Amino acid sequence: MAYWGILAPVFRWDPLERRRSGYTFLRDEVFPRRQNMLAISDRIAAINEQQLTAGNNQVVSLLLRFQTRVLLTLVAALVLGLGMAAFSTRRILKLEDQARLRYEETADARSQLKDLSARLVQAQETERRALSRELHDEVGQSLSAVLVELRNLSAGLGIRSAEQTRSHVETVKGLVESTVRVIRNMALLLRPSMLDDLGLIPALRWQARECAKRTSMNVNVATEVESDDLPDEYKTCVYRVVQEALHNCERHSHATAVRIRVEQKFDRLMLVIQDDGQGFDVRQMKGVGLLGIQERVARLGGMASVHSKPGGGTILSIELPFGDHRSTETRGTHSHTVS
Repeated sequence: MAYWGILAPVFRWDPLERRRSGYTFLRDEVFPRRQNMLAISDRIAAINEQQLTAGNNQVVSLLLRFQTRVLLTLVAALVLGLGMAAFSTRRILKLEDQARLRYEETADARSQLKDLSARLVQAQETERRALSRELHDEVGQSLSAVLVELRNLSAGLGIRSAEQTRSHVETVKGLVESTVRVIRNMALLLRPSMLDDLGLIPALRWQARECAKRTSMNVNVATEVESDDLPDEYKTCVYRVVQEALHNCERHSHATAVRIRVEQKFDRLMLVIQDDGQGFDVRQMKGVGLLGIQERVARLGGMASVHSKPGGGTILSIELPFGDHRSTETRGTHSHTVS
């Protein structure tokens, strides 16, 4: 309004005044204001251009940042996907290897079980054959000799003297005692009555004495137990393991000394049998005896381990967990040596 207000006097001028003062008025009043307006317009245009450029630059910067973030997100997603794929593939391959190993172990265990069954049947037949031969050779021959002596004694009654009759009676008596001793030893080998009557420790000592008599090995039995009042399956297991171990020492290891230790912990029964024999490679040699020991121990939830090397002797260790069976007697220590 102020700009247009400076033109108000022009409308009151006469023609003479316009000719005289018009150019001066335009030069001094109108043109400067027009130049100022144009300058202001130029500045406004420059500011608008500057703001427009700044806005464009900001938009470009935001677009670049957005593109960079999208690119980084895509790269991260790709790397994470590749990592997950690699991890999943490796895990699947590992699981496949484990499954294959389990399958091979199962197949090997089945093969060993089948072989063990065949060996047990063979061992049973061998044991029966040995018992049959023992009955025939020892008991049968002794009873036959008793019958012959009784016939001779019956035929000579009234003919022979009292001294000859007494000699025949002593011969018959000796044969009968020998037969009874053979039958008793066979029965003890099958199931020692002292295991039921006297307990595990006396049965182990008797077994050690008998083995020492047959083989001249020095057999030491050391025990540290709370009580001999153990479950029957535990006593039978320990007795049979010791029996098989002494049999192996006698036939295979050629040992001169065997140390047997039975120790009762709070929650388990431990048996260690150590010999000074020639040893063997556990990875390559495992007979039906050791397999039978492991099977017997595993049936009670225990563990059996064999440590041996050629020329270094053998150590057989078993652990039998008690479970609900646990003795409450006072612990005692006993030692017995048979040679």
